[in-house]
Parts: sequence; C-alpha cells; structure tokens
Amino acid sequence: MSFIPVPVICGLIALVLSLALTPVIIKFATLKGFVVHPRKDRWHKKPTALLGGIGIFISFSLATLFVNYGHVNFPIYCAMLLMFGVGLVDDIKEVKPIIKMLAQIAASFGLIYSHIYFGGGLLGWIGIPLTFFWVIGITNAVNLLDNMDGLAGGISGIVAIVTGILALMNGNIHTAFMAFALAGAVIGFLVYNFKPARIFMGDSGSLFLGFALSYLSISIQSNTGSSSALLVLLIPLGLMVIPIMDTTLVTIKRLAAGRRIDQGGRDHTSHRLVALGLSERKAVLILYCISAVWGVLCVFMYQNQINNLLLCISLLAVGSVIFFIVLSKIKVYNESEEQLSYLRLRGMTIKNPNLTFRLLLNHKKLIIGVFTDILIICGSFLIASKAMRIPNERDYVVLGTFISIKIGAFYLSNFYYRIWRFIEIVEIASYFAVASAATIELFVIMYFKGKTGEFYNPYFFLFDFLLTFTGVVAVRFFYRWLSELISRERVAEKKVMIYGAGASGYLLVKEILQNHKHELKPVGWFDDDESKHNMFLYGYKIYGGKEQMLNICKKVKPDIILISTDAIDRISETSIKELLVDTPDITLGRFNLSLDYSFKTAKKKAPSPITSDTLQDSDGVTIPAALNTPLKQSV
Repeated sequence: MSFIPVPVICGLIALVLSLALTPVIIKFATLKGFVVHPRKDRWHKKPTALLGGIGIFISFSLATLFVNYGHVNFPIYCAMLLMFGVGLVDDIKEVKPIIKMLAQIAASFGLIYSHIYFGGGLLGWIGIPLTFFWVIGITNAVNLLDNMDGLAGGISGIVAIVTGILALMNGNIHTAFMAFALAGAVIGFLVYNFKPARIFMGDSGSLFLGFALSYLSISIQSNTGSSSALLVLLIPLGLMVIPIMDTTLVTIKRLAAGRRIDQGGRDHTSHRLVALGLSERKAVLILYCISAVWGVLCVFMYQNQINNLLLCISLLAVGSVIFFIVLSKIKVYNESEEQLSYLRLRGMTIKNPNLTFRLLLNHKKLIIGVFTDILIICGSFLIASKAMRIPNERDYVVLGTFISIKIGAFYLSNFYYRIWRFIEIVEIASYFAVASAATIELFVIMYFKGKTGEFYNPYFFLFDFLLTFTGVVAVRFFYRWLSELISRERVAEKKVMIYGAGASGYLLVKEILQNHKHELKPVGWFDDDESKHNMFLYGYKIYGGKEQMLNICKKVKPDIILISTDAIDRISETSIKELLVDTPDITLGRFNLSLDYSFKTAKKKAPSPITSDTLQDSDGVTIPAALNTPLKQSV
C-alpha cells in the first residue's frame, strides 16, 4: 500500500473509526433522550438521534492526532475544538446566537494567529477582515445547509476530498492530512445519515464542519504557486458554491417574505427541489453533482492556472446563478408571505423599504442581463482571438471597446427590459439586427484606429458576431426553457387534459403553465382530427379524440377536461358529458377567449377597462375571467 499517500491512509482510518463510533452514539443518544422530534418546519417524520457531530469530531481527532501528531497545528485544532464544544452545548442546552458569533470570531483569530488568512497573502491587509467574514459566513452557511438527510455531510465530504487533492498537488501535506481525515469522518457518518437518517449531526457537527471547511479553503490558498489574486479568490468560492448560494437564496427570500433570517423553515434549495416533484434523494444527489462539478473545475483551475478555464468557470457561475434564481420562484411560504415577497422582489412600495435593497430588486433584470452578456461578449472575443491567433497583449483595450459598444447597443435597444420567459422566435430578428449594427460600428472604429490589418480582419468580426449573437439568444431561450421545465415539473393539485389541439388550446396550456395560481398541470390533449393523433403539441401528447376518450381517461387519469375549441358546440359538449357519466371523478370545463373593442372615445383613448369578463393575472396582464372562475361543472 506504499503507493497510497499517507494523508489518504489517515482518511481511511477516520472512515473506519466513524463507521464504528456512530452506531454507539445512536444508541447512547436514543437511550438518554437526545433525539429530535418531528416538527412542521423540519423534514424528518420520526424521532431521530442527535449528537452525530461527536462521532465526526472524535474520528477526525483520533486519525489526525495519531497519524500526524508531530505536525498538528494546535491553535487551529483548538479553534475546531471550540466550535465543536459550542455546538455540542447548543445541542444539549440552547446557546444564544451572540455566543456562537463570539466563538466564530475567536476561531477566526486562531487562523490569523497561525498566519492563515484569506487571499494567501496576495490581498494585503484586506485579507484580515475577509478572513473574519469568510469564517463566520461559511460556518453559518454549512449550519443552515444541514436541513435534509445527508445534504450537509455529503457536500462537506466532497469539499474535503477536493481540498485534500489540491493540498497534495501543491505539497501542503498538513492540510491534506486534515482534509482527508475530515472526509473520512464525514463519509463514515453519512452511511447512517443518508435518507432515511438514523442520526443527525446537530450543531456540534455542522459548526465544526463549517469552520473546518472555511479553514481548509483558506489554507489551500497559502501554497497555490500562483501570483494571481483572482485564482486564490475563485478556488474557495468554487469549493463552497452550494453553501454560499443556499444561504444567499434563503436570506433574500426570508427578508422579502418578512421572516427572520434565523427562522427555520422548508425554504432551502433542497426543499425547493422537492417542491418541484423530485424525491429527497434526487434533490440531495443533484446538489452533490453541482458541488462535485465545481470541485473538479477547481482542480483543473489550479493545474492550468486559470487562463484556459476562466470562461468555463464564468459560464458555470452564470448557470448556477440562473439555477438558483429559478428555484427562488417556487412557492414555499404561506399566501400572505408569498404576496409580500412578490411585491418586494418587484420593488413595489412597502412600509420602510431599504433603499439599496429596492434599487437592486428594481433593476435585477438589468443587472443579471448585463452581467450575463458581458460574459458572453468576453467569451466570444477570446474564442475569436484564439482562432485568429491574436496575441494576448493586443486584446485588453480592444476587448473593453467591444464590451462597451455591444452592451451600449443592447441597452439602447431595450434588450434588458424584455421578459425572457416570454421570448419568441420572432424576437431573434431584432437580436440579429442589433448585434449586426454593433459589429459594423466596431469594424468602423477599428478601421479608423488602424487595427483592421493583419489580426482584426473581416473574418474575425464575422466570427465574433456569430458567437455573440448565438450566445445572447441561447441564454434567453435557455432561461425560458428552464422556466417552462420548472413549471411542467411542479407539484399541482389537479391533472388536466385539454380538448382541442389548436391555437386556443396552445394559449390555454401556456396560461396554465405560466400562471401558477390555477394549480393545474397539463398531461395531454384530446382532438378529433385523426391526423394529429400520437403527435405532440407544446411537449404534450395528442392521445386521440372522443371515440377513444374513455380508454384514454383510464390510462392518463385526469382530474379535469378543459374544452378549448369553439368547434365543440353545446350539443357536442352534452354528448361528451354523457360519455363521462361513468367517470364521476372527472370535471368538465371550457376555456373561452373573446375580444371586445366596441367602446370608442370622443377625444382621446382611455385605458381599456377591466370588466367583469376580464381579470388581471399576477403580472398585470388582462386575461379572460373564464380562467378565474371555478372549473367544476356537473357531468
């Protein structure tokens, strides 16, 4: 076994110890009554043993002290012991938040005392306050992440393994010992903590793991072999992306909904994935995968010293942000809190609004759109430059010009005031025209600057234009696809079959998907046109017509059938009701769409009144009242 690095052996020892100790702790905690009973704001459904952090910490400590005793950094180990102790007391007898905060500040000082601070020395004095912010933030983020069976433990294990690999790569053996020992202890615990969990880690585990991961992610910076401040910032951020994103999402949504930040609830990333219809296991595994992808990129980032991976990291960051933004739209609070959150996140007038908060929310589409397009423009320019073999030293001023001109053109064309989730094919023409105009303007500027010779030739501008145009359009349609996917997979009270696979049915299925207040989920179509049978419209199958209706209903089991076409008159509707007499669990309804423009003003046009036949949806769009009336009719 000489080919196995000693730190890895240390991790295997911690794994064996954790596997052996955790069952003993489960029996002890159950016997002494240290269990967590089910609560409305918790996820488990039966009393579960607590104090799992004891097994993690003891396994980690024994493996580290026995294998690497001569090189243990005792100030850091004492800081870990402090966080574990505070968490253990909190598990047994509640500790005030201020005590936890003071302990985290003391632990942060332990890192600084050991000459370990954020930035690896490349950020100067600013690294000292950043160390405090980082340790406190990550420690609490991991504590908040402990909200579903196996989630915090699995993410911590992934981060610890990646950190251990990075430490071995840069020769930081002492960090590698701690990283692999932590990974082994957590994985051993995870065997008993993954759904269905037999034990929870408690604050003794989550506070210890949070501090340990914050230390490891900083320690890995100290010997990266790079003079790039960007590199030492991106590696810890990439390692801790799931805790950071989850904490940010929960904080913003709770503030918007009028909740305390420290208030418990089923509003975390994992809970929102489950609300989409995923199982708890799948939700946790998806977050594992995202964390693992970021970990692998951190390894490649270190190997390649970021130059060839900056674009990939940036695009993945944008994808992660969009993923979490879409998840933030899932309803997890009660109706009043959701309404308050809706108003605040749109910057509407609220009592005692925070100016900065409202500013960001009022312009969130502009901020996200500009940030995304800057990345696309940079990526397009860099790819075109590599393809045309343009030396890097020529790029920076020209790249700044490209960003300024294109973003300016997009802004003046109102690109950032269009609703992405409603983007249609026809809008591609406007994107094409604006991107073309910006490229022509850039070519003229470069021509008069004398830069259109050997390197910046027409082929370069054409290639750059195609990449930018494709990227901008693809991101918009990706956002629309992701929004529709979330809408399709959401949990709804009733399943709907739509009768009439035509234009009106197309409008109806879009309304059902985009307006969640209906709480309906389309599952397929009926249509009497045999040429349409077994085809798909808007992603849903056209099963058949009236003759096959009963067999289709037995197979699909819809709760509601909505007639969307005027081709089915009241007489035909009566015959459909007669067919459904033997299926009393199915409700029949009708979707009506009508226009009325008979009112005429004498002097100037007034806004169209909202009559009893129309209502406004959540986005202020006028819709027929038929969609807002009870759908149930007697069959």
